[in-house]
Amino acid sequence: MHRPNRMAAFALGTALFAYAPFAQGQDCSAAGAQGITIGTVMAVPSGAARSYGVNLQAGEAVIIDLAVLERSDSEAGDEEANHEAGATPLRVCRASGSALAPSPADIFKQGGEAEWTPDGPRTRLVAPEAGRYIISVAAADKERELLVRRRPGASVAAPVTATSIGDTVSGRVSGEMPTIHSFTGQAGQWVLLRATSDNDTVLRLAAPDGNGGYSVIAENDDTDGLNPAIRRRLPVSGTYYLQVSSLTPDANDYSLSLTRTAAPAPPAPPAALAIGREASGRLADQTDNDLYAIQVGAGRSYRVELTANYDAVVAIGLPDPTEPENSENASSAGFAALRSEDRNLTGTEVLNFTARSDGPLLVMVSSFGIGDTNGVYTLKVVEVAD
Repeated sequence: MHRPNRMAAFALGTALFAYAPFAQGQDCSAAGAQGITIGTVMAVPSGAARSYGVNLQAGEAVIIDLAVLERSDSEAGDEEANHEAGATPLRVCRASGSALAPSPADIFKQGGEAEWTPDGPRTRLVAPEAGRYIISVAAADKERELLVRRRPGASVAAPVTATSIGDTVSGRVSGEMPTIHSFTGQAGQWVLLRATSDNDTVLRLAAPDGNGGYSVIAENDDTDGLNPAIRRRLPVSGTYYLQVSSLTPDANDYSLSLTRTAAPAPPAPPAALAIGREASGRLADQTDNDLYAIQVGAGRSYRVELTANYDAVVAIGLPDPTEPENSENASSAGFAALRSEDRNLTGTEVLNFTARSDGPLLVMVSSFGIGDTNGVYTLKVVEVAD
């Protein structure tokens, strides 16, 4: 019930303009790849996915554009929305099949070499060595054009550092120079990811989304002062990417630890509260909350009154037996909110409702911060005559 840290989760949408998503782990195929010349436009027919081959020198930088020839404004919006959600119509690999682009940095909002132009998707690439590179274009239901052109002055992106749960690694980070670490995780495993630095650092965690891409599932920048931490249940087995970034432009050292951790403890059982009786309690801080159980009758109306000299919140709900996905939600584990009230910064919050059926109902008391107060509150639920 407390205000969350700046967290973002980005779910992969269904492609309305029909780009078939790449299957997770799919490599570009050099077999049957059609040669393409740098600087020459190549027509890409509609239909199945296709591969194109281009020879590059070590350190040679190129821009790869895939332009859709005819589309409506709504289709253009759908394409861009799917790009923001993680769809990958362009992929670049070595001839051996190992993927190079989009890079793991493209998973995150900061950094990366993939973007969307008014004409379609664009990928930037710097060849790590001389050789043949394969450009794989996803299936689509309309004709497109592919153009590979040189770009001067490009630099190779920072490599992804492979690590493991249980390791502590160090690096240097700034807002313009985020770093990325990869690790292997198992579905259901709880991990604690923590970064410490003199910089105001940010952690972002990306997981496989099951549709051939990745989604950012957790973000934190202020768990311990300026130091971020993510305590999270891993949703699937596979490779995870963890970005360390900064809210400041100056570079500074950081230390990053990846450890196993236990799932949040089950919530304490709610205290029984009789209708018409007053209860009192005390919240320790904005992460704390208290649960009460009341018995309600079908068709009867009730008023919940919560009084405190700080910004308190009252909510009614039902028991939630599911385990929280992250520690952000652990404080309210066991409670599924139906309705809440927070109109005042201090004083009495009033929540009115009519019960639809007989049975128990939960009341949660929480806050957006107790300030300099002692956190004391009073709670009362009364039946209201029609």
